[in-house]
Amino acid sequence: MNAADLFRLLRRLATQNLGLKAVALALAVAAWWFVAGENKVLVSFTVPLEIRNVPKEMTITNKPERQVEVRLSGPSSLLSGMRPSEISAAVDLAAGRGGRQSFTLSDRSVKVPPGIKVQRIFPPSIEVILDRTERRAVPVSARIGGGAAVRRRVAKVEIDPSSVEVEALLEEFSRMPVIYTEEVVPGQTEGVYSAIARVETREAHAKIIGNPNVRVKIQFRK
Repeated sequence: MNAADLFRLLRRLATQNLGLKAVALALAVAAWWFVAGENKVLVSFTVPLEIRNVPKEMTITNKPERQVEVRLSGPSSLLSGMRPSEISAAVDLAAGRGGRQSFTLSDRSVKVPPGIKVQRIFPPSIEVILDRTERRAVPVSARIGGGAAVRRRVAKVEIDPSSVEVEALLEEFSRMPVIYTEEVVPGQTEGVYSAIARVETREAHAKIIGNPNVRVKIQFRK
């Protein structure tokens, strides 16, 4: 195929379905003019702030802001029917270090539908205190319910596993030589009673790593 043939082929392709192309172009121009010519408005929403990517072996020990006010601008047709659930705000702590620090919130911290712009975020930053945590195996003890009469009948209590891995601040471990299950109320006071119970943490920043459930086996006196 020579240059002349190629030119004729391209011209033929370009002139096919000119009517449909003209309609599509007209609709696109009309839509653009409608949006461009529409009044722009400002609307504010209060939305939850998600805190993401807390560094490993660290925990937040203060109470940072969990909500932010977001001011948005855009066509009234888009903003008039917008719901707060369509907006999300998040701050990334991946680069955080131990101690007190400030994380800036920018328009990149907020996700909004297309055609909407983020004009303002308040507060513009949040303050976070990160402290290091440790992991240790802590023995588990069962809380036996049902009253003093039931507890006097208990001869032996076995817990499997006998300890769980806990992540907590160093000073919290000093107050946590043992960790307890939720209250177990036996359905009998003879023979052996067995139940699955959840291990609970009372310290503010302590959390159980892995399965928080243990089996509690209670053997009663004959």
